[in-house]
Amino acid sequence: YSFPPSCVGEVGRIGAPSRREIGHGMLAERSLERILPSENDFPYTIRLESTITESNGSSSMASVCGGCLALQDAGVPIKCSIAGIAMGLVLDTKEFGGDGTPLILSDIVGSEDASGDMDFKVAGNEDGITAFQMDIKVAGITLPIMRKALQQAREGRKHILEAMMNCSPPPANRLSKFAPLIYVMKVNPDRVNLIIGSGGKKIKSIIEESGVEAIDADDNGTVKIFAKDLLSLERSKAIISSLMMVPTIGDIYRNCEIKSIASYGVFVEIAPGREGLCHISELSSSWLPKAEDVFKVGDHIDVKLIEINEKGQLRLSHRALLPDTNPDNSNIKQSTGELADDTETSSKSPEKSKDKSSTPKITASSKRSSEDDSVLPSKKFVRRLVSSSEDKPFTNKDKTKKSSNKAVGSGSVKDESSLVSGEA
Repeated sequence: YSFPPSCVGEVGRIGAPSRREIGHGMLAERSLERILPSENDFPYTIRLESTITESNGSSSMASVCGGCLALQDAGVPIKCSIAGIAMGLVLDTKEFGGDGTPLILSDIVGSEDASGDMDFKVAGNEDGITAFQMDIKVAGITLPIMRKALQQAREGRKHILEAMMNCSPPPANRLSKFAPLIYVMKVNPDRVNLIIGSGGKKIKSIIEESGVEAIDADDNGTVKIFAKDLLSLERSKAIISSLMMVPTIGDIYRNCEIKSIASYGVFVEIAPGREGLCHISELSSSWLPKAEDVFKVGDHIDVKLIEINEKGQLRLSHRALLPDTNPDNSNIKQSTGELADDTETSSKSPEKSKDKSSTPKITASSKRSSEDDSVLPSKKFVRRLVSSSEDKPFTNKDKTKKSSNKAVGSGSVKDESSLVSGEA
């Protein structure tokens, strides 16, 4: 609250705040403080300055009305709109030509304030009062006068609020683009040290990496992030959230970036600002002499969390997610045994085949021929010559052979018929 001498038509020296300025400023501040949001909802430091350009009435209540409009225009989510009004009192109206009944005045001007008996300032809305202050020049006032003054002040505030809503633009739904961004988040108080780090190294690295202005971490778990743009704010939020993440053994992290490579393994970032060690023995299913031979900084791999030591350091494995190229030993033994059995079978098969080939194969026809041989006389064979229609006619030589064959087979007709039927 600033009350320069020029607002009352005077010339004077402007220096330290006067007692009047301090008192009026505190009254306006108490009036507006009740409608401000909580620090958790709006963690900003608000500076509201009211400079009086002309004073002919209650400049402190004018500061309340103007301050409420300024807060709405700045995007501060106030709880409601309020206004202020100054009430005056003329206790003995006979002095001014009246009948002596006390007269209560609304929104007094300078002359009424100087000649009147009371300066009663009330701030609030139609539902209640946020602050009030009263200066009187008489010994006291009665309760009926006070009751009437409060009721009349309520009607005056309603009228002023209607005028404020008609002339002012609608309240801004968001802050100005030039206002700094502040985000408040609650974390586990036991894990605040992970954000701060040793000697503040971790919190400084978060500020440098994300590009925010500052990060304030309290012991009660309240973390405030101050940034100029939304991109850096979201980046810092992601880093802090990852630090507060509680990893579980067995979790799988996909497409993680390799941040650095050492002789004993690689450091993989599973979340923004959260890294773990993947030992060289966990990088490949086969023996790997150097990690640099296969991987380089900036590569993305899938890892699985396999261990968390006492210091909270993470041990990762890439080999656990690779397909198993070596079968189980039991399967190897089992397949080897089957191959051995097959080998023994194949080695024995020639002997069996040899035995089978050496053993005469007895069929039904051979049995029947053997029976026929037992019926026929020994060393006698009969050949039956059958000629088709396509064959040439017999010559004399054929007849001679035929007759000779018949001569050879000199058995009985009965025996011949039995032989022919058996041969058929």
